[in-house]
Amino acid sequence: MEILDKHGNDKSDMQNIYLKVLYAKKFSTSNNINSRIHFHPFTEFYFILDGKGKFSIEDRVIDTSKDDFFIINSNVGHSIYSSKDENLVYISFGVDSIFVKNLLNDNDIEEDKYIYKNIEENQEYFIKSFDIINEEFNSTDIFAQSMANAKASEFVISLLRKFKDEIVITNDIKINKQIDYIKNFIDNNYSEDIKLESLSKMAYMNKFHLIAEFKQSYRVTPIDYLILKRIEVTKNLLISTNHSMEEISSIVGFNSQSYFNQVFRKKVGLTPSQFRKNHRI
Repeated sequence: MEILDKHGNDKSDMQNIYLKVLYAKKFSTSNNINSRIHFHPFTEFYFILDGKGKFSIEDRVIDTSKDDFFIINSNVGHSIYSSKDENLVYISFGVDSIFVKNLLNDNDIEEDKYIYKNIEENQEYFIKSFDIINEEFNSTDIFAQSMANAKASEFVISLLRKFKDEIVITNDIKINKQIDYIKNFIDNNYSEDIKLESLSKMAYMNKFHLIAEFKQSYRVTPIDYLILKRIEVTKNLLISTNHSMEEISSIVGFNSQSYFNQVFRKKVGLTPSQFRKNHRI
């Protein structure tokens, strides 16, 4: 089993894998429930048990259905929601301190945001593994947390062996505190006219350094993250309010409604009106 650091160098001291499970849960969503775009400082594993829906991973939208398997690396914005008149059932768990690298797209960090596969065989093994991790993590039995950690480690090792020519794991990327501050500033001020120049002054970095550091941590540029945040808020306003498209575009910080429509469609795969129609409570 080949283990590399984030620069692609061999790291023999990473041959032993001991994962810590941070959460494990089974979900069922209808078209009335939309998962907001969110970021986690840990890596997540998803398996779709039934139904159809869409998995939004930053600027990409993937149609998903039964037996799809996803790994979402830490600090990658994502959301999952069911298709119209569908009930999407999936199970997931999160683990600390690993980063999954895609060997098929070497040295391209854009392709290291996630791993996506449809499991054409061994579905029973995937379901059983996710189920037992979920059961142990949420159990009150003695050493249940340790058993969940062990089962997650066993599953990931089996995964690395099965796809040894496609994926490896490395130590996770650590977040620069200045970059974390910039992310939090965007989270709280997304409706303002935020410019890259003002963010770079705030972080005491030139804008090229800021872009590089932010992208290293969150796999997107600061401005791309701002757009994703605005899209996240837009989705919730479309579902939960009667505001017009013009009002919503203004609330979330877009100066032009036509640009708002263009960006939303590119990121979500639907126009704002189509999204409201499909997901309205």
